[in-house]
Amino acid sequence: MNHVVEFMPAPWQQPLSAEVQSDPSHELILLPSLKAARGSHGGLILTQKFIDGVNSYAQSWPGPVTTLVRLTDTMGTDMDHVEIMPEKFSPAFELRPSRLDDLASRIHRAALVMAFLSPFELETARLCRRLGVPIVFTSEYTLKTEMQIVDAEVSNPIRRWRRKLWLMQAEAKRRRALALSAGLQCSGSPTYEVYRHLHSNVMLFFDNRVSRSNVIDEDSLNIKLAALREGGPLRLVFGGRLIPMKGVLDLPRFAQALKRLGISFTLDIYGRGTLEERLAREIDRRGVSNEVRLMGVLDFKQQWIPLLKQSTDLFICCHTQGDPSSTYPEVMSCGVPIAGYDNEAFKGIVQHSGSGWLSPMGNVEHLAQQVARLSRDREELATAARRGREFALRHAFEDTFAARVRHMMAASRLPMVSKALQV
Repeated sequence: MNHVVEFMPAPWQQPLSAEVQSDPSHELILLPSLKAARGSHGGLILTQKFIDGVNSYAQSWPGPVTTLVRLTDTMGTDMDHVEIMPEKFSPAFELRPSRLDDLASRIHRAALVMAFLSPFELETARLCRRLGVPIVFTSEYTLKTEMQIVDAEVSNPIRRWRRKLWLMQAEAKRRRALALSAGLQCSGSPTYEVYRHLHSNVMLFFDNRVSRSNVIDEDSLNIKLAALREGGPLRLVFGGRLIPMKGVLDLPRFAQALKRLGISFTLDIYGRGTLEERLAREIDRRGVSNEVRLMGVLDFKQQWIPLLKQSTDLFICCHTQGDPSSTYPEVMSCGVPIAGYDNEAFKGIVQHSGSGWLSPMGNVEHLAQQVARLSRDREELATAARRGREFALRHAFEDTFAARVRHMMAASRLPMVSKALQV
């Protein structure tokens, strides 16, 4: 069930003058790829994660922030849907004009437009260039990752070939749009490595929703690691959408392999998705129902984060593609290291953090052997937990968004702000 929320400014938000708040020449306009559905109360259904991000932009941007969203008739598979009432909500949400001329009228005085690097935004990039409005893009998936997602989700070979052909054409349009932009922000290292040579203003960030104050503190981590060293059953967890691209059907096979190795463990799986019933059957069929449990969905801040901090030793990640999931830094912020497949996103996390263990894609036997070794070497787990915490502190939620806003301001039509940032 969706619930209605209203934004309450954070205590550290600096108030803007009424003149600046209403000045369209200071406006940041967001054009997200995420679409909104109509809620039962007549509002817009979005994800809490997206709303948190918009709020953080608004807390740092020196002017009004407006999000222009498209409507959809279908709900996504995200687990944190909420309904907002645009007329009662700040920062502002509006429906995105469908005609390009109407969009031009809406954005022509903006200081900056922020959009997702999509083939569907090529015309938007051309429009911004014509209007003299700078546009900064964000990116998440490389062409390689998109191909892997198709492999995971599409079984029909003809449909798969057509989808991949479309993706290759889409990538060419993305690159043309990037050439027209004022900058690019890359979520995770995969797109950063692909695009950083194609533009002079490319930023790397690691997306997550854990603030510095919510990263596990040193004393709590010490208590948890002391329990880890006692040698009890290894407490394993997976959390996320139960869909093909997350590789969740490999979890029962992994558990079966780990059980054969004689390791004492529990594996709790949190989330909802299209594969939930099939996953339950696989758990039973492989004889691991005593070790593996489907636990449903938890509230992110009130339940999921405390669970990771207090009673999780290792996160198992079978993502079969390089989605730069915010799960990685969020889990590490709780003092929980990760063992998973060597997709390009997780490889980047391991490289930048010095924490985590990689197994070949789809090789559950290797992953199980890796975890079995860690179960016998608790100090290696403890060291990885500490390194993960340090990585999370370097990329805390508010610090990450503040850095992103500084990057956006420097590319904007706010000459005084841009000049100050360059001093």
